[in-house]
Amino acid sequence: MSDPIVDQVQKILLESLDQMPEIIRSALLMPKMSTTSRLKWAGMAIRLLCDPVDRAVNDIDRKNKREAANILREVVPELQKIRERNSSERLRRKADQYLRVIVAQAP
Repeated sequence: MSDPIVDQVQKILLESLDQMPEIIRSALLMPKMSTTSRLKWAGMAIRLLCDPVDRAVNDIDRKNKREAANILREVVPELQKIRERNSSERLRRKADQYLRVIVAQAP
């Protein structure tokens, strides 16, 4: 017998997970976003490329992985600008790290 509260929580979490790519895309493509925020959102997209460690991969995970890869391809020019032009060495390194991950994921 399943617990209705646990079922409801699972449903809410799965719905949130299903909406993550669109939330990340809209945040990343905001024109006036700070470099730090842009890199944090890119990091979230990169996390969607990885399979979950505490549960089995489901259809939502597979869909999110495809969408995250597309989102990251869209933001490559922004990450390249950060890597080449930003005054902060830390932010340039982070952008370079993310670009390497994106290249490694490319088919």
